[in-house]
Amino acid sequence: MSRPLPLLVIALTLLFFCQARSQDAPAKEEFDPFSSEAQEALEALTKADSAKARDFLNPEQVTSLTERVKPALVTVRQIGRDGGQRGTGSGFVISKEGLVVTNLHVIGEGQPLEVEFVDGTKREVIEVHASDRHYDLAVLKLAPDGKELPFLEVGDSAVVKQGDLVLGFGAPQGLSFSVVPGAISAIRKLEPGFAGEGETPEFPMLQLAMPIEQGNSGGPVVNLKGEVLGIVTLKHRVTENLGFAVPSNDLKSLLEKPNPVPMARWSTIGTLDPRQWTAVMGAEWSQRGGVITAQAPGDGFGGRALCVSSLPVPEEPYEVAVKVKLDDEAGAAGLVFASDGDQVHYGFYPSDGKMRLTRFEGPDVYSWAILDQVEAPSYVPGQWNRLRVRVEKDQLIAWVNEVQVLSLADGELRGGKAGLCKFRQTKAEFREFRIGKDLSAKPLSEEDSKLLSDTLKRHESEGASESVLDEFGRQSDKSRRYLLDTVEDLKSKIEALQSLEGLVHRTAVGRELIMALDRPDSEVDLFEVGLQIARIDDPELDLEHYRSVFSQMVKEAETYLAKSAPEGSPREQSEALRDFLFKEIGFHGSRGDYYHHANSYVNHVLDDREGLPITLSVLFVEMARRLGIEGIYGAALPGKFMVGWRPAKGETEEAVLFDVFEGGKSHTEEEATRVAFELTGSAPEAESFEPAAPRDIAVRMLRNLVDIEINRRQTPEQAEDYLELLLAIEPDAAYERFQRAILRVQSSEVAGAKEDLDWLLEHRPPGLDYFRLEQFRESLPE
Repeated sequence: MSRPLPLLVIALTLLFFCQARSQDAPAKEEFDPFSSEAQEALEALTKADSAKARDFLNPEQVTSLTERVKPALVTVRQIGRDGGQRGTGSGFVISKEGLVVTNLHVIGEGQPLEVEFVDGTKREVIEVHASDRHYDLAVLKLAPDGKELPFLEVGDSAVVKQGDLVLGFGAPQGLSFSVVPGAISAIRKLEPGFAGEGETPEFPMLQLAMPIEQGNSGGPVVNLKGEVLGIVTLKHRVTENLGFAVPSNDLKSLLEKPNPVPMARWSTIGTLDPRQWTAVMGAEWSQRGGVITAQAPGDGFGGRALCVSSLPVPEEPYEVAVKVKLDDEAGAAGLVFASDGDQVHYGFYPSDGKMRLTRFEGPDVYSWAILDQVEAPSYVPGQWNRLRVRVEKDQLIAWVNEVQVLSLADGELRGGKAGLCKFRQTKAEFREFRIGKDLSAKPLSEEDSKLLSDTLKRHESEGASESVLDEFGRQSDKSRRYLLDTVEDLKSKIEALQSLEGLVHRTAVGRELIMALDRPDSEVDLFEVGLQIARIDDPELDLEHYRSVFSQMVKEAETYLAKSAPEGSPREQSEALRDFLFKEIGFHGSRGDYYHHANSYVNHVLDDREGLPITLSVLFVEMARRLGIEGIYGAALPGKFMVGWRPAKGETEEAVLFDVFEGGKSHTEEEATRVAFELTGSAPEAESFEPAAPRDIAVRMLRNLVDIEINRRQTPEQAEDYLELLLAIEPDAAYERFQRAILRVQSSEVAGAKEDLDWLLEHRPPGLDYFRLEQFRESLPE
């Protein structure tokens, strides 16, 4: 499997060329929902609602209500393994016997808890009276001390209305209690992927227009009667002035059907069984559903931590295996073996995109030896990967997903225990840890494969009949494995067919684009050229529909010109066409997501009336060609494409350039030069003011798309189709040919990369460092 092109490789591309390709410069940056601009805009809205709430609340009423609520508020703390504070949140008492409500994520699992009241009194938690992962709620039961506790009444959230005034209470950042006024700004079910912390809840929540800070989770939202209407659960990631609360009626369902767990039992939920595992050098190890999770740095050098298995290790040769998944490939986690239960052991693990085998013989890096570090194409980033190591008397052999990645002679450490390891800040998950003499995946016998294949054929005709299921069920493990292997085989065939379909489509688009350009420049239909470029990403594009839409628009423009410039000169007609496009029917430069592909596709520009300078220019120039307006052409200025008009020879009218991105604003050549200079830092060459050939316009449109993928989105593998199309119409484009060579190397198409590099070395276009290019060519494997 190919990996994404490293940014270093992309940067090295520039070393081979002295000139970078100019692109149409944006008027605005791409909108980022987590940017400071977005935060300011959102805060302006939410602060307004919060300010209105303060205006309507009587200060004396707030003070009185706070005095009533405050004694029932608590801070809930998780206590770490070292006795220190591990996490904190808010909570509140709902019964005089000592039931405390908070969020489930506040108390976590397997952690001792401490509850502290406003006056500093601490109470022991003896039971998790009720909990619900779906609603993220927990109800704690405190140890009785003979005193009745002040508590809050749980109100009816069903009667809450948008605009109701409320107060929120909590202990932000674990500090002393705070109170903030606000309002119920909405009651809504959040959309999937909503910008809130953690998983997006799937039930209606109370949207709060009030400041929400870390540590407020679990705090009450009360009405002006002091009744709890909601429990603060999450805040918006962009602004602290927008939060969400679980409605109080969802809490009532927990109270009606509690699921009590004594703290002695609760503290064992998610913890490792000490009879099976021993944690060494810290970190946080937990287990749920057969998956062991490791997070937080260990106490060892480099954040090293081990989890040693109590399973017996056989005599050599033996094997150790586990499936591991990392949250960040910059981290490291995997297998340990030949361990003394402390500082001495081997480790085999992914680290920074490579597989590493290390011998650890002490507490720090000076006693560690990296025995081998290799690329492993069989390793799939972000997925479950099976690591397997075979320990022989004087040899170590390792596999990733059943593909051997290394084998080396080393017999320094033997015996000991085996288990898991992690380093740095990595959060890693492990499953299916095994120790045995031979842990390799065994292929099915010919007899089993034939029997299961015949049964699968019966399924094609009979469906999941009782006899088919009975036959598969006779050897369910083998059946399941055979079916999964069949699925993977079919997936591979589907991927191959999809890839072939994509190549066929790309070839067809290339052929149509060449045909559209293969005629005299004055006869080239630029709109058709733009449609073919748009087709590369949309095989189902309805060409006839958009051809019809554009033709109708040309007719409307003709009618408009007949009224506004019936006897006008070519310049007056060009200005009238400018007005039609930008004043009459609303075309404009992109205001938001400048680098969105839609701005580069003429069909979307027609639909949205919004585009880049070059796509807007294509529509302008092609419309002028069809209307017979003389003197209109595309001007390929660096940084911003414009539409030019110049008089015929012998005429005295002054030439003009229309800045289509700015509503068709008219510029002299001197003014246009200043615009280009402000965008690029250099004045345009005289040839930039000459009419751009249709082929050059198509190349520039494709270069924009390549630039978006490689430089803006940093997804260079997505640029392949655009590069292929560009080279189909401009085979001498040296810069793009080198880019394609890099992409081909990255996707293991070494033969194709060599073809491109050989072409460059043979034709020797200017701007290349041929010494380095030849070195690169020689470095490629045969």
